[in-house]
Amino acid sequence: MTSRLAVLFPGQGAYLPGVLADRARHFPKAVEVLETIDAAAAEHGFEPVAPLVLERDAAPLDDLLAKNSDQLDLAIYAINAAGFEVLSGLGPRADVLVGHSFGEFAALSAAGAISVADVARMACTRTEAFRRADPVEGGLLALDVPAWRTEHLVGLLDDPGLRLAIDNGPGQTVVSGPLASLQAAENVATGLGFRATRLRARYAFHNPLLQLAADIFRDSTADVRLTEPRVPVFSPILGRHVRTVADVREVITRNMVAPVRFYDALLSLFRSGITTFVEAGARQALTGIVRSSLPTSARALPLLPSRGDVESITAALDDAEIPVSWSPLPARLGPDEAVVDEAQGSPQPVVPTEQDSPATRADVLAELADMYAEDLGFPVEMLSFDIDLEADLGVDSAKQLALFERVRKQYGLAEPPAERRVRATTLHKIAELVEEQRR
Repeated sequence: MTSRLAVLFPGQGAYLPGVLADRARHFPKAVEVLETIDAAAAEHGFEPVAPLVLERDAAPLDDLLAKNSDQLDLAIYAINAAGFEVLSGLGPRADVLVGHSFGEFAALSAAGAISVADVARMACTRTEAFRRADPVEGGLLALDVPAWRTEHLVGLLDDPGLRLAIDNGPGQTVVSGPLASLQAAENVATGLGFRATRLRARYAFHNPLLQLAADIFRDSTADVRLTEPRVPVFSPILGRHVRTVADVREVITRNMVAPVRFYDALLSLFRSGITTFVEAGARQALTGIVRSSLPTSARALPLLPSRGDVESITAALDDAEIPVSWSPLPARLGPDEAVVDEAQGSPQPVVPTEQDSPATRADVLAELADMYAEDLGFPVEMLSFDIDLEADLGVDSAKQLALFERVRKQYGLAEPPAERRVRATTLHKIAELVEEQRR
């Protein structure tokens, strides 16, 4: 019997620069989604987000959070929406759609309950609601304990601003609150031997502290056209299926302030016969949650865990025994480095050759791969030259700085400009920087 499939849409943090660089152009509907989102963003005076998901050297997550956070929600939605079109173009059909936090809007648009353009406008409106409400500075703290322990911790601290925000399963819950409250929770948790991790978030999401912003958002989106979902949608916010227009409106109204009961949603779906889960957005946070929370008979697959080509997706789907029916099509849009081969009628990426590159490039790349693999503890074959150290491998900025200091000593380099060094996040870019500094 064919396994029933749930498609998952992640929320906060599910951004990876250039994740669709070599993929979106093969799927006209994915390209159309990105064009629609950029057109809607322009109506609100927002910059286009297609370059963030189509260009490999686009701004990383930390840069967007620090310098251009207005684009982040739009970029996350763009990846979710275009990723779903990529998955659909490959053949698989979802039996149910599930969004996590802000990802619920992507699930609703994928189900046809809200148009892509309207969700893009809502993402802009949501950002504007935060500006107008100006909530207290806050954030999210992940704890590696089940919800009942977290609720005891919140009760112990007796802080009205601190709430259990997200229940991801027995191994992870998330609390939200003002920064001072999070610090107190972190101190107590670590003192008890729990692992506590600050998440990259700007506000105390899923907390009544955001009620004013939620009210502004509700009023600003009251005239958005909604319909009943054409594909089943299960809402972790509501704790049930979204069946009516009133249900869709309730998800919109409660999304900022209500807790996310994702673990309960997974259990409900698994008990109903859903045994395969594909994460449509960037990275693989929800995939890890499924694998750690459900029995081993449940299979979870990230569609876009890192950057790559379409073949890497089809191979993963094939390994998961998810049928694929796809033939490459001529692309309408590709990243800047794509050129058209008129003889073949399809884009061919421009790849530096030995003749185009300095004679030492291959040697430098090989040496860097060995050096980084040794220091990071990865197999050297895992370190492809265009893999992003932070986005794809999770190497933090402090570790990257320490590694580059080792590179400087190895090659006797002067200290490069800080901005130039920060953008050298792949072995290929680091090799380029080495060559520049040696000249």
